[in-house]
Amino acid sequence: MIDRRQPRRRVEIYFVLYIVALVLLLPDWSNNGENVVSSLPNLRLDLQPERVRMELRLIRDSVGGIRLRTLDSINVIRYTGEISDLRITARIEEVETGQVMTIEPGETTTRLFELVRQPERQAVMFRWRPDVSVPSPRTFRVTINGSAAPPGTVGANSADADRIPPGLRLNGSAQFLLTTSIENEGPSRLIATQTIYDTGRITDLLRSSSDLGTFWIDVARERIITLPTREWANRISIGGADIRRDLIGMPVVRVSMAGVDVDKSFDTAQRSVVIRGHAPRTGSYTVSVFAKRRDGQTAEASFLVSSIPLPTIDVPDVVYPGIEYVIDPKLPDLEDVKAILRSGDREIVSVRSGTMRFTAPTNDTGSVYILERLVDGQRAGPSTSIRVRSFPGPEITDVRSVGQGDRKKVIVKFYGDPNRDRPFLEVVEGNAQPPRKQYGNRHAADPSEAPTVTWLEEFLVLRKDNNRPFTFKLQARDQRGWTSRVWTENE
Repeated sequence: MIDRRQPRRRVEIYFVLYIVALVLLLPDWSNNGENVVSSLPNLRLDLQPERVRMELRLIRDSVGGIRLRTLDSINVIRYTGEISDLRITARIEEVETGQVMTIEPGETTTRLFELVRQPERQAVMFRWRPDVSVPSPRTFRVTINGSAAPPGTVGANSADADRIPPGLRLNGSAQFLLTTSIENEGPSRLIATQTIYDTGRITDLLRSSSDLGTFWIDVARERIITLPTREWANRISIGGADIRRDLIGMPVVRVSMAGVDVDKSFDTAQRSVVIRGHAPRTGSYTVSVFAKRRDGQTAEASFLVSSIPLPTIDVPDVVYPGIEYVIDPKLPDLEDVKAILRSGDREIVSVRSGTMRFTAPTNDTGSVYILERLVDGQRAGPSTSIRVRSFPGPEITDVRSVGQGDRKKVIVKFYGDPNRDRPFLEVVEGNAQPPRKQYGNRHAADPSEAPTVTWLEEFLVLRKDNNRPFTFKLQARDQRGWTSRVWTENE
């Protein structure tokens, strides 16, 4: 028997050597791109705290009262490196109990610790507000963890940018301690005062002006435009101070117009001041808000209150069914305005800007429409009544002699559509031929009427018998069947 296994064994060895060679030729992307980061010195995230230890030192006096000696309430952690999309967290571990808390910038679940971004300083501020209501020695270990993405191009070397693995993030961390110590330890008792904010004030009164930050006042609306005497409200935000404890007295409100009263109240939930007043009957006035912080810094902001009158609108007293009407409600230039035309509780049409168009149906004849303007959901100015009436019947308004006295021109006024509602003229009795309609002589009765619903039509009446007096009686009738009064013409 021929043994074929030996040649097959040589082929397997060559194949393995070939695979090993290919693997050795591949680049090493291990450790999440750490080899690339180490070769590019700009790709890093360094976090450096200004303090490695923050201390709260309390002293217990001979009678057991507690007073504060020193407090490090702020630590600034600066970061370096060419980065973007920085994400930062603080892990706070109480050494004695092992309890761990993690917070992010903007976190409001605890008042003891706070992270504040300061990108203009390329830093993050860690704030500590220790609770001294139950003083005891405590130690916290704080770890600041940061994660960031490298920029699109590192420096000016585009070749370096091509070497950055997709999705790479840079990580960095820093640690420091928070310690609370009590000297001359004895029976624990806080200094008693008469207000319920004693404990909080022990901490707050020791904060430096740098801890409070920049003092500023901002207004929610820089300009308030409303109707004369209408009530307004504006919210005033105060930064860098707790309005309940850090201000020297209440904020001062000044109004540039004499005789204007304003009310102010604190919104403790939003830490702001709400100011209310009434707009002037005409013109404008300025409201200024001034406040002073306990460290002597001042801040001021102002806003303008203007009133605009409600214009008078031109509304017809009567409208007729089947005719489209256009009304300009002249809504003021305010935020929440509306004009509504209604019949009882039924809305005919409403607009928030521009003109309103409507056509009264025939079955609304005899109804009364009400036009109202609303500002902030409340009626502004008086309402206007509009009656829906049917068209009047035609009228013979004038009869004039023309020519040699053997003909008469008759003027008939009629209402409605100039084509659909044109009248007819009939001779009731007398020495007259059937009237002839003068085509081309129809025109509006009042050129200023809009829409035009009143028209004049001309007819020509000739003498029937020249030997008899030119006397007759006429009556006009429209296509709805309405008739005019009988007109008697004597020669």
